[in-house]
Amino acid sequence: MALVAVVIPTYNESENIGGILNALSSLAGSAGLNIHVLVVDDNSVDGTVEIVEDFGRRTGFVSILRRPGKLGLGSAYVDGFRWCLRNLGDFAVAVEMDADGSHDPAQLPRLVEPILKGEVDVVIGSRYVKGGAWRGGRLSRRIISRGANLLVRLTVGLRVRDATSGYRAISKKVLEQAFSGERSYETGYIFQVETLYQYYLLGARILEVPISFYERAGGKSKLGPGELVSFAAWCFRQLAGRISGRVI
Repeated sequence: MALVAVVIPTYNESENIGGILNALSSLAGSAGLNIHVLVVDDNSVDGTVEIVEDFGRRTGFVSILRRPGKLGLGSAYVDGFRWCLRNLGDFAVAVEMDADGSHDPAQLPRLVEPILKGEVDVVIGSRYVKGGAWRGGRLSRRIISRGANLLVRLTVGLRVRDATSGYRAISKKVLEQAFSGERSYETGYIFQVETLYQYYLLGARILEVPISFYERAGGKSKLGPGELVSFAAWCFRQLAGRISGRVI
């Protein structure tokens, strides 16, 4: 049975991580999936590490990669993917998943099945295709997300509706091409778009499937003005590169 690697970055997620790991463990049995979870932790101080380590000892299907501090979501995924390529040689697909409950583990099979069947290389869990939804959260976040995705379509040329989605699956073949070397990636909000664009340039077949996205109740947005300016600047650099015939 093909192995599915699930990479989950954490920082002080003791209230959520146990439930997510239990849900993934149950899903492995009910959906017939062979799952290995890698938690990439940025020096949590609330007991997250202890919960993960205990779960790993009891089940054997969870590993943890501990980092010295908060180094950014993008770098957590990069380190996680590279760990999987080094240590899980037989995995077929890797899944990005948040630890805060935004991504429902029950929706994971619809992300990985098209890749396991050999139909596509990358699957995006999309809020903005038919059947997708955004549950809860503030109107301002939805407006920012919609605007960011419109900007991506206009400047970068990615013909997807939800390029900023962080719930996605990527085939091992594409990960090897994108992360085996020393190429660096942005660590902020633009990371999801930058990597998706890299997959596109590598010739990956990309599919969007509908998901329900659940925003953490009362969560504080990390999208400050500086982050949004950096996002827009990256997009316009890609547009300039496309116009001049260069890939930036």
